[in-house]
Amino acid sequence: MARLLRIAVLAGLSLAAFVAGCAQTRNMLPITPQRLAHGYVCYLDGAGGGGAMLNWSGGVKDGLVAAGYRGAAEMYNWETGLGDLADQVADVAYKQRQAALVATRLENIVQPYPAAPVSLIGLSAGAAVAVFTLEALPADRSVDNVVLLGASIGANYDLTKALRHVRHKLYVITSEQDVVLSFLVPMTGTADRQADEAAAGLKGFIIPPDADEETAQLYRQKVVTIRWTKSFERDHNFGRHLDNVNLEFVRDHVAPLLLGRN
Repeated sequence: MARLLRIAVLAGLSLAAFVAGCAQTRNMLPITPQRLAHGYVCYLDGAGGGGAMLNWSGGVKDGLVAAGYRGAAEMYNWETGLGDLADQVADVAYKQRQAALVATRLENIVQPYPAAPVSLIGLSAGAAVAVFTLEALPADRSVDNVVLLGASIGANYDLTKALRHVRHKLYVITSEQDVVLSFLVPMTGTADRQADEAAAGLKGFIIPPDADEETAQLYRQKVVTIRWTKSFERDHNFGRHLDNVNLEFVRDHVAPLLLGRN
């Protein structure tokens, strides 16, 4: 079945190069000097989202505001424009090209505010683009924190290069109840195009078996796995794929990670 799904989108994917030129940012919270002085959040939506009509940024924006976040925030729509399946199975090179644009945007927009905290939030396939964005940053550039929600990137993806660009923590919020990750992703492959690998959003990342001391230390110091618990239901998070981006959960569980309240 996975093979048939891939074949079904081949023609559409051939158009991705044209659609890629339409990539842009969408303000979530105003990009003003006053707000940028307090920080900057770049949100990368999931497959099929990121557009004017369909995206899941609303809960993220409202949750940040409700938590008292005073900085700027925007969504970068990296998606192909051809729908959720096309976004998920778009090749790594396409996602890396989009990530390079995000990295450039991030660097340019915060350069006048070197003390402002910078964070990335990635949902589903957007988590892969967030990781690729870290890898695309110049050697001397880092972000403060990263939060990956329902990450459809492979659990065995080597984060070494990405973690070198994380100043504090890379948080992975997981749920084994997420049927998109447990049922659909195995049919389509992970966002980093692995056919037989579990998504990191189910149980978290796996440290590479041949990890050297640098990699082992980076994982120990910077990767934090936050597993779904029944207590999350108080914030309307029942472990489903999009429950991580509702207002209440972002306010009480995601925003505090970015604001240093955890």
